[in-house]
Amino acid sequence: MKKLIIGTIFLLGVCAFAQQVKLNPGATLGKVVHKADARDYAYCEIAPVLGKGPEMMAQFYNSSGPEDHCPVDKMEAIDAKKLAAELGADFVYMNPTPQSARRHWVMDQLWLYEAGESVDFHGVKATWAASMSPESMKGMVRGDYQPGQIHRQTKYLYSKGSKVFVLRSPDGKAWVMQSYATEVDKELTFEKLPELGSRLKLPDGFKFEAVTLTKDLTVDPRKAHGLAHIIRDDHHDVYEGCGFDAACNYTP
Repeated sequence: MKKLIIGTIFLLGVCAFAQQVKLNPGATLGKVVHKADARDYAYCEIAPVLGKGPEMMAQFYNSSGPEDHCPVDKMEAIDAKKLAAELGADFVYMNPTPQSARRHWVMDQLWLYEAGESVDFHGVKATWAASMSPESMKGMVRGDYQPGQIHRQTKYLYSKGSKVFVLRSPDGKAWVMQSYATEVDKELTFEKLPELGSRLKLPDGFKFEAVTLTKDLTVDPRKAHGLAHIIRDDHHDVYEGCGFDAACNYTP
């Protein structure tokens, strides 16, 4: 009987905890994140899908803030279904997946001009950074080389003399790599990226290039009302599109 009572109290405590977890996605006035050493920095994202009907959005919490952290063991231990129940979310997208993988930034510096709350997700601390429609997110996850859109107030700087990695699509758009991942190739490193093109299964009309910049390159969706165009290759590396609007000054 004593064990039953203790067990009941424990379960009630878990349920109470689940009911108390409430996220407040969105920008915090005046909160800016600047990462001056972004290149090859390992990070992760937790994206609960919140809201109902047309208000439903995937809310991305990113571990690149100054006090954020994403230990591999803590990320790997999170049960996405249980976390969704705690947060009252439709579901939770874990990036990277599998959660034992790593995702790394490729730009030299990044700014998040409208950062939000920082949340400790069972040992993974991350800051609200962006929102995305569930349809766009699911489309990218289901299929490689499928363009998507995400809403965020960011700026990426790729410095003169740096190497950048570019996809060119048949419609003439250039897609600049923003992050690489070890989801598909566990041995992928930044040093191996110049040869990535020979290992990608590029669709007809797509090309991969490794380019050394002769001038600074900035990708700034604030110049396009906070809308960024993104695409994922078959190694699950992510690129941001240039040529859609004024957000990107990249020229071949």
